[in-house]
Amino acid sequence: MSSQVRLGIVVARYGPDVLGGAETFARGLAEHLPTDEFEVEVLTTCARDLVEWHNVYPPGLTYINDIPVVRFPVDHARRNTKRYWELMVKFTNHWPSTVDEEYEWIEQSAHSPQLYAFLAEHGARYDFILFIPYIFGPTYYGIELFPEKSILWPCLHDEPFAHFLPTRLMMEACHGIMFTSEPERTLALHKIGVRNRGGRVVGFGLDDFTADPERFRRKHNIHEPFILYAGRVEGMKNVPLLLDCFGVYKETHPNISLKLLIMGTGTIPIPRHPDIVPLGFMTGQDKLDAFAAATIFCQPSELESFSIVIMESWLAGVPVLVHGDCDVTRYHVLRSNGGLYFTNEDEFAGAVDWFLEHPDLRRQMGQAGRAYVLREYNWDVVLDRFRAALNYWHSL
Repeated sequence: MSSQVRLGIVVARYGPDVLGGAETFARGLAEHLPTDEFEVEVLTTCARDLVEWHNVYPPGLTYINDIPVVRFPVDHARRNTKRYWELMVKFTNHWPSTVDEEYEWIEQSAHSPQLYAFLAEHGARYDFILFIPYIFGPTYYGIELFPEKSILWPCLHDEPFAHFLPTRLMMEACHGIMFTSEPERTLALHKIGVRNRGGRVVGFGLDDFTADPERFRRKHNIHEPFILYAGRVEGMKNVPLLLDCFGVYKETHPNISLKLLIMGTGTIPIPRHPDIVPLGFMTGQDKLDAFAAATIFCQPSELESFSIVIMESWLAGVPVLVHGDCDVTRYHVLRSNGGLYFTNEDEFAGAVDWFLEHPDLRRQMGQAGRAYVLREYNWDVVLDRFRAALNYWHSL
């Protein structure tokens, strides 16, 4: 391997205004790799959202924070969107399906033939090509072009698509697999049954930050204790469960002063309720101030491979409440002693009561979470793991 590693990163969507954990992973790694060690180029589409996949960005070369980004249009002529969503409903409801339908669903995903043609022509110039996440067309089709150079950063959840035969075959074909957590690795190698000796847990790095909780409260006129949710407001993120649990809590605890703040956008309607505050999409210092101002951060999702938002909450010194059926977030909570977990309305209420009744221990939990992130997921540590993984993959 040359002294400067030539790394291509293929991700279906890319940019500072793109929502999604995998997309944040891709941008974070690209921007933190030392330029004297790595020559990075990002290949992506012109799309910003993952529902319609409209080509909103111009095609061609651009630079985002000094990283070269080459965009290619999504080909909508080849997509049967209606069929894609028919199959999506079938899979997510666990209705009987066939392997042919699995391949058909991948075929109806977002694809960019121009991206594939560029990769076929220029892929040989990269030492490694990192594909993230596993679930979109550019990953399935791109790995077929250069399996011997391909490193998959799958961002796996325990969802039907992860158990598809084409998904397993893709993970077995690529040269290496980069996981963000040990439970994700366990899911791939033991539950899905992937046979690939190139699997390595690297994690994801986060930058420490300073924030002003009182500034957020003044700006948004929030005086009460509050639970914060941040992320896509979608059913797959289990937001309806959080809304139900909070609604029941307010009904059964009418004298408790507590609000729920929802940071993010999505398809789930946020109910009109005096104690539920939609914040919309937030970035920058205002977002960090929101984390610091929260009393509790809740991550109800059962489908996480890492969860950046709970790490950001811990960096702000705020404890988290996660879903007990998510192996990854429960793993982080148990390793860090930085929070509690729940699976139903009663457990949610019990956890919230405990947090509110034990402010000193609540703050200690938040600080324990902060120490965990600074120890395990600072960029120096993560980049050292990434270098070690590259050396291992190069040796195979």
